[in-house]
Amino acid sequence: MKKAEYKNSILSKKKIASTYLKLLIKTGNKFTVTDVVNAVGMNRGTFYLHFKNLDDVAKYIEDELASNFKELEIDFRMTDIDHFPEVMIERLNELLSKDIDYYRLIITATGNSNLMEKIKNSILKSISNNFKIMKYVTNYENFKMVVQYVVGGVVNVYTDWFKGNINCMLDDLKKFLPMLIRQGLKGIIRSNAGEYY
Repeated sequence: MKKAEYKNSILSKKKIASTYLKLLIKTGNKFTVTDVVNAVGMNRGTFYLHFKNLDDVAKYIEDELASNFKELEIDFRMTDIDHFPEVMIERLNELLSKDIDYYRLIITATGNSNLMEKIKNSILKSISNNFKIMKYVTNYENFKMVVQYVVGGVVNVYTDWFKGNINCMLDDLKKFLPMLIRQGLKGIIRSNAGEYY
């Protein structure tokens, strides 16, 4: 019974969060708890069982994203430079595919700032904590600048994809982006390690 209650609690929170985002897209910040519960089709008591107020819903969305992207960081740690682009894009696609409509809602509702900044920071942190990649780095500040440039580009591509500005399948990004990353990141590390890093 406890497992079913827990699952129902997660589903209720997710419905509230999704509705919150839809109302944010539709009205900006001009909606209330009553608007949310009416749109979800639940009573106020159920809302208050899970959240204190609308700010608490926003915090829940942020915390959920932080938790999801913590998982992303761990998977990159021992990946070598030769395979990092494929692993990064594969893991990113897997994570986004788990609930692609929800992520699309977040990007549409909030722009790219919160979600995409979390993705960018997770990837940057993962690269910096990766021994197999960092052994090539002799100038950390220059390396960090290049990584921010490459990761920022990847994040912008995903943002445009979510917004419908890039018309392809998610799997197409998985094929194309690693090649692009490899040319930008690996080429500089291998050929100019002394000069740039």
